[in-house]
Amino acid sequence: MNAKQLLDEILPILYTIKEDPVKLQKILTFLEDEIYEEPEEEEIQVPEKFKPVVSKIAESIDCGFVCFLNPDTLEIEEQQKMFIEDPEEYDEDTGESEESIESNYQSWKKCITFEPPEPFDSFKIMEHFVDKLNDTKLQDKLVNALNRKRPFTNFKFIIDRSPYRQDWFNFKRQWMENHVKGLLMLELQKEQKDDQVE
Repeated sequence: MNAKQLLDEILPILYTIKEDPVKLQKILTFLEDEIYEEPEEEEIQVPEKFKPVVSKIAESIDCGFVCFLNPDTLEIEEQQKMFIEDPEEYDEDTGESEESIESNYQSWKKCITFEPPEPFDSFKIMEHFVDKLNDTKLQDKLVNALNRKRPFTNFKFIIDRSPYRQDWFNFKRQWMENHVKGLLMLELQKEQKDDQVE
């Protein structure tokens, strides 16, 4: 049978149980466990010129820095987020003033800014990783950790002591790099539209 014929046989069966939540739940559980495979997140492509800077920017924002990119020269600068948001408080906390911190990005003709992910985004990355795990025992532990107080600390504690520690780092690095590529492509497209308007 071809796919259409099979679907024509399946749909009437589903229709007969459409009011039975228990049977529908069984089917859903079976489909999720045995059949359905979540499509891999498509890797965003950037112009060849920018490929060398993507991982550096991803590492930088993952460490909590605001990262600035000169799209013409590919020069990168990074600053503490607190310094950008409140230089006076940063000076009080660290003893470093605006004058003592060397930065050139404000004089660049073009500058693309990359902010570190918000806590909500970081939480979503952890949830997405947990969803993809095949180890149900660890998956349950991590779900529990994410639903308690201090989810970031709990998650780190468990994952660092598991055989999936490196998988987590690889997953997060890939997510961060794809995030940077997405932001970069949005900025490049916006710049291209602005140039066309002029």
